[in-house]
Amino acid sequence: MTLMPNDLEISQAVEALFSATGPLDRIARWNALVPTDADLSAQFSQGQKQVTYVPTYEFSELIDFVHCFGSLLESHGQTEPNQIRVMLMVYCHVMESEFMLTLIWNQLRLLNGQQPSWRFTHITPRGKTVVCEYPREKFSEINTLAQRVGQPIGDVISCIWDRHLRNAFSHSRYWLGSAHVLLSVGLSPISRNGPFASGKSRSYSFNEVRDRYRSARSMLFAVASEHSKACKAYNVLALGGIRCQS
Repeated sequence: MTLMPNDLEISQAVEALFSATGPLDRIARWNALVPTDADLSAQFSQGQKQVTYVPTYEFSELIDFVHCFGSLLESHGQTEPNQIRVMLMVYCHVMESEFMLTLIWNQLRLLNGQQPSWRFTHITPRGKTVVCEYPREKFSEINTLAQRVGQPIGDVISCIWDRHLRNAFSHSRYWLGSAHVLLSVGLSPISRNGPFASGKSRSYSFNEVRDRYRSARSMLFAVASEHSKACKAYNVLALGGIRCQS
């Protein structure tokens, strides 16, 4: 079982990241906080971009989603298996939040001397820039940059994220035992690719699921709080239609 960071360690890592970018160039940091879409058809002067509401709408919905199911977990009469099911769902939902991950990535890019970007990409070994479509690609890029600039957020995220648990839950390849989530990878013949291999299956205690849920939730709220504070440092709010200089 991976030792999860506690809430204080998570909040300190997130705060350290956003604090580190605070003294940097104001325009560059603004562009690392406010989503822009270079592909929109509006014609702007050179060096200007169109702000897009889409990522922030998604993020707002995610926060409401987490609060909604958090209230459900606190309600009376919930059985332990039902609590675990809700926690698994919320954990996966939070850890795939594109806005949260891109905010973190953009702060790291600034610290690494790179320009912010709202197209999450990585460079292949052959030097080609490609979009990071999957969470594992985004987490890998975040961890690489975090290690490069000495920010603890990379280690924190690496501890919280578990692709095996996410994949099993998202593809309904698990079931609940009396005290564990049991992954059925390799056990069911339906989508088995290769010979039977019971060694591929694994389990997670209910307590580990609780810990991953708590950690993901803590990171979400810490990023939301630091993003809000960072935006307040500017006189103009991040409203749709604002043109941001590059």
